[in-house]
Amino acid sequence: MRLGIMLSFQCRADLGETWEAAYRDGLALAAEAGRLGIDDIWVSEHHGEEDGYCPSPVVAGAALAAAAPTCRIGQGIAISPLYGHPLRLAEDLAVLDNISGGRAQIGLGQGYRRAEFEAYGLNYGTRTRAFEESLDILRLAWTGERFDYEGSIYRTKNGLLRPAPVQPGRPPLWIGAAAPVSRARAVRHHAGLMIAPLTELAHTARQFESFDQEAQRQGAPRLPHALSREILVGDSAQEAIARHQVYLDHTYRVQYAPERTGMTYRDPATGERKPLTSDNPYFMSEAYMRDRWFVGAPDEVAASIVEWQRKMNLDVLLFHPKMPGMPLKHAVEEMERVTKQVMPLVRQKLGG
Repeated sequence: MRLGIMLSFQCRADLGETWEAAYRDGLALAAEAGRLGIDDIWVSEHHGEEDGYCPSPVVAGAALAAAAPTCRIGQGIAISPLYGHPLRLAEDLAVLDNISGGRAQIGLGQGYRRAEFEAYGLNYGTRTRAFEESLDILRLAWTGERFDYEGSIYRTKNGLLRPAPVQPGRPPLWIGAAAPVSRARAVRHHAGLMIAPLTELAHTARQFESFDQEAQRQGAPRLPHALSREILVGDSAQEAIARHQVYLDHTYRVQYAPERTGMTYRDPATGERKPLTSDNPYFMSEAYMRDRWFVGAPDEVAASIVEWQRKMNLDVLLFHPKMPGMPLKHAVEEMERVTKQVMPLVRQKLGG
């Protein structure tokens, strides 16, 4: 299992942070990640957010590739329908792969925020079709041969991807896919499945299981699993949560508020799935976090990671060492806790 970090380059003006500082600290953190043996650095994407959430993960990835020359660089995820013609996206990704010496990974999704499409003057209702055609064109571009394509949204005549990626065929491809039809699409393109940090353990395990079953149904090889979670390490769960609270509140009550993400939860009284709201006492409680994240003392966190790994057969585990507004020193300490205190215990328990 590779260990990676997620960056979003958001800033907290209310905590005195600037956008420039968020990027400067993010690059410095990437250099520290390489020093600490982190394997992957992935950049997430959103648009038009007041906190400056990174709108250009491929560009950021090029800077990260230079800052962390031993880490693989990816997107978690890039919203491909917002990139214009997919051949241009293929070119940007190929340049990133060449700049990084073949360390690029590609993470793509169709997007779920209507306002982002409206800001670009794009039809939110056709995003799935645009995403599917993007994947088709990327696949053709990565063959290295000239190609034509006639879709309902995109067309290509005599297209040719140059420079070609360093990695033969294509860089590794990951797709965010919460629904069964989306997972089936990921399998058709032989992509790994990437799951964001919002789902409970049991639900997450079912998604990976469904993905593996779909791969078997399609006769595909075993495809990789990537999971993004929060890892909050401290003297205890309560101490770790308290130390992160001011940063967690912005991330999950503003950026990823349940009303924005369509989160649901299982009502313990009835057992039925219901929409989750920000005013529900369960939301952001210790129980909520323990259902989804790794929280507590190092041995407790390690035991949880091992439990999840045995259920999900993870290839990549990603976490957010620097939430918006967190000082760089604090973020480096977060990575050190995970890499020096937690992961040695994980490897010991997993026998390697």
